[in-house]
Amino acid sequence: MPGRIPQSFINDLIERVDIVEVIDSRISLKRTGKNLQALCPFHEEKTPSFSVNPEKQFYYCFGCGATGTSLRFLMEYERLEFVEAIETLARIAGVEIPREAGVQKQVDTDLYEILSLADHYYRSVIRDHGLSGNAVEYLKERGVTGVIARDFGIGFAPAAWDGLKSALAQFPENKLVDAGLLVRNDAGRVYDRFRERITFPIRDTRGRVVGFGGRVLGDEKPKYLNSPETEVFQKSRELYGLFEARRALRELPRLLVVEGYMDVVALAQHGVPNVVATLGTASSQAHFEKLFRYTREVVCCFDGDSAGRTAAWKALSSAFPVLHEGRQLRFMFVAEGDDPDTLIRSEGEAKFNQLVEASVSAGDYFFKEIGSGLDLSSIDARARLADAALPLIEKLPDGLYRRMMVERLSQEAKISIAAIEKRVGISFRARPSQSTTAPPESKIARKLMSYLLHEPTVAKDLSQETRDELFASDNDTLVAEMLRRVLEKNLTDTGTLLASFVGEPAHQLMVELASTPPSLVGTALENEFVDGVHRFLEERTRDAHRALARGLQEDDSSERLAVYWKARSETDSGNVSEAT
Repeated sequence: MPGRIPQSFINDLIERVDIVEVIDSRISLKRTGKNLQALCPFHEEKTPSFSVNPEKQFYYCFGCGATGTSLRFLMEYERLEFVEAIETLARIAGVEIPREAGVQKQVDTDLYEILSLADHYYRSVIRDHGLSGNAVEYLKERGVTGVIARDFGIGFAPAAWDGLKSALAQFPENKLVDAGLLVRNDAGRVYDRFRERITFPIRDTRGRVVGFGGRVLGDEKPKYLNSPETEVFQKSRELYGLFEARRALRELPRLLVVEGYMDVVALAQHGVPNVVATLGTASSQAHFEKLFRYTREVVCCFDGDSAGRTAAWKALSSAFPVLHEGRQLRFMFVAEGDDPDTLIRSEGEAKFNQLVEASVSAGDYFFKEIGSGLDLSSIDARARLADAALPLIEKLPDGLYRRMMVERLSQEAKISIAAIEKRVGISFRARPSQSTTAPPESKIARKLMSYLLHEPTVAKDLSQETRDELFASDNDTLVAEMLRRVLEKNLTDTGTLLASFVGEPAHQLMVELASTPPSLVGTALENEFVDGVHRFLEERTRDAHRALARGLQEDDSSERLAVYWKARSETDSGNVSEAT
């Protein structure tokens, strides 16, 4: 992994790139007064409610509440990870991304070039009938058209031991070994890893080739051969077909997970493009984290034999840590001797989609499997059911889904929720989560927040003494937190300040405040901000005194009285008047 990207560079990059340029190149914007509008790309609508403010460099949808900077837009619209979005912005700005030293060495970018050239080579070979042999006929027999082969970049590795090695002779052997394309045996001989195999390029979410899968034309073993793990390829994180699925469908209401490359290709061939496959490994937690980044529903499609059901159970266990309300996991099993490829070719798209719709939910599958073979009329069997279920249910994140699974266990095992909690020594009741709405703020606090959002540079006008008072632990407020971020992270515009609160309860309130410009500008706004901060601190002091006074009504102990009078004396010595 390369070093961290400095926050100062990110802030400067967001300021440097015009948000209008970023968004208008992806959706059509029309000017309406000072702002620009469009149909929101994040929800269905007929009347434009998506607004872009070029002056403040942020967007806001009055329909669904989507908001943020150019960085956030790229992450949401193109489903990019944070670093990928930064890299995209840097390309637009034409700048290099600096990295902080001291983490790990940089990824060898030559590997991407080598793998891309290998991809071109394999695709050129399949078009050369003198080298590809029966590969084209094999694909035709499997129902693969030229169009779908092109879309998935299907190629062929010739039978020669040095076909690719010779084609990429401009690169050192060790580089080709590092890319997973050549193998060096114990005797030191170096030769092509993939020989006489159909090749399937594995692309990351940005479309870069990071590895290959290879399938034999006959029944030789191993039937499938995958690239080894390299600097750019980790099997437990990559999914075959995800890039192609995202390219085919702007929105992914669901994703199907199958077991083989040909299953992905065949389903796409027959009108089901939202399919991915794991790469010769069991479905991992990282896989499900990635899947749920792009969709709310995942359907795992496995063979109905014992191996398929074992794989399904491992997948369920891996998914539990990332399952919560709003995410749906389902399981579909095909008849023994069948697979998604043969099923859709024999039954067609409509029948296949019916089977997908009839797939069983993760919860139902969980309790069916864990209760298999148990006579739940027996107390002992119900106890075994609870013992088997609880370790997995404990993996679920806090929230409504976990609570519902505990209630289901309570019903199945005929054990009270209280007894289940006592059994494991923890509470399964949903813990209080952070509110999704911003805490109520006084009128003066909202005004100060508005001033900071629209003119973050007013923070420099506050004396150090005033800043220290704002940052005191007993004055922990949104105003103080905004001021802290402005000063410590050098946030100088509305967009970057808003972006720093994305995902936090206060974000929605800030969006509302940012949408309405203050009535004051220039020196008048600066003076009002400084005066307002002093009034705000006085207000906080009065509120604290009143809270202490209310506490005395419940507890008039000498300790509580001492705290109250100490606070009053400190206020009086500071010449801060208290309204009665």
